[in-house]
Amino acid sequence: MNYIESVKVEGFWGERALEFNFNDDVNFIIGINGSGKTTAVNIVVAALTANFHELDRLEFSKIVIKLKSISSRKKPSVIINKQADDNRPFSSIVYEIRESASEKPLVLSLDDYEEQMMIRRYPRHIVERELYRRQGRTVSNSLDKLTNVSWLSVNRASNDHYDPDESEQISSVDRKLKELSNRLVRYFSTLGKRGSEQFESFQKEVFLSMLYRKTSKPFFSAAKEIDLDDEKKSLEGIFDQFKVKPKEFKSKLDGHFEALARAKDKLQEKDLNLNTTDISVLIGTERIDYIVDEWNKSIDKRKIIFEPRDTFLKIINSMMQRKEFSINSQNELQITTQSGKNLPIHRLSSGEKQLLIVLGEALLQEKQPWVYIADEPELSLHVRWQESLVENLRAINPNSQIIFATHSPDVVSVFSDKVFDMESMF
Repeated sequence: MNYIESVKVEGFWGERALEFNFNDDVNFIIGINGSGKTTAVNIVVAALTANFHELDRLEFSKIVIKLKSISSRKKPSVIINKQADDNRPFSSIVYEIRESASEKPLVLSLDDYEEQMMIRRYPRHIVERELYRRQGRTVSNSLDKLTNVSWLSVNRASNDHYDPDESEQISSVDRKLKELSNRLVRYFSTLGKRGSEQFESFQKEVFLSMLYRKTSKPFFSAAKEIDLDDEKKSLEGIFDQFKVKPKEFKSKLDGHFEALARAKDKLQEKDLNLNTTDISVLIGTERIDYIVDEWNKSIDKRKIIFEPRDTFLKIINSMMQRKEFSINSQNELQITTQSGKNLPIHRLSSGEKQLLIVLGEALLQEKQPWVYIADEPELSLHVRWQESLVENLRAINPNSQIIFATHSPDVVSVFSDKVFDMESMF
């Protein structure tokens, strides 16, 4: 997927030209109220998501977006031409999409009156299904192949919204929080499934280890090198993962390692007068050592699988006061107060909800290249949270390109060289 290299808008507010040359990592668009920063990010988002309602509303005549990939020399581009038509209630909008600079553009126009009305009137999934049937692929299908875009503007939406599943109206923030919570459940479930598959892979290795296999290390050599305490702790961890109670294995485990310690002492003293018990425990130890090695590899792989989730929880818990976030057995976010009570997610403060939404969106990007665009993400956030916001987002997804329209110098923080001031852009 691609990042945005540059955006050029002609006819911005009717007569002005606007151009951004974005950084690959962090970008801030600043300016006083009415300077056009929200309009600028809306244009970028509408262009890359084929939002024709917004493209109709916003003032421009041409948008040129150049994209770039870290792993490829291709230079995709998206050009949108908009022209008013006095005979129709909407402008003509034509997309030219190139997957590389050398290729001919894919031109997608919706000049047909019926299609124009449909694209503006009906939900996107209905429109895409119908247009796909008619012309093979849509603008949004083509754009989705070029870049991933996260657009966060919960506080710019209308103040309330009727949810058919609720008995009363809910705010745009609560609606977004509810949507995010559902997406997080699916994401955590996916991680859990991958973790379970890794554990099943280890179980398979346990059974296969009972069969003959080649080994480059003689059993007596393995016994000499083994750390008895570490080996014992690892086996206790394995038994715990298999849900074997300590009372069911402790005496046998102690007996095994007592016998192993005696056999190991004989080997170190070069006493080869090994009895049947010594030989048996040494041979078994080589197999156990192999299983422990496989277990440790499995643990490392599981840590990698759950690292995004654990990083997210660590960051959000470090920012919260008197509350702790965790994941319950249903893969839902669970909030526990300092007094040990469970707090429903809708009972969070407005700032806590905003923080959870901003960080949660970054987590759901799954460390993939995303263009993360937000309008005033600092709303309702404490100054201390604003100061660490971008660095925390980068910790959750270091592969995102952040483009924020903001009033807050605290959000900009140490990234003052990544600022685009709308007052000096024209």
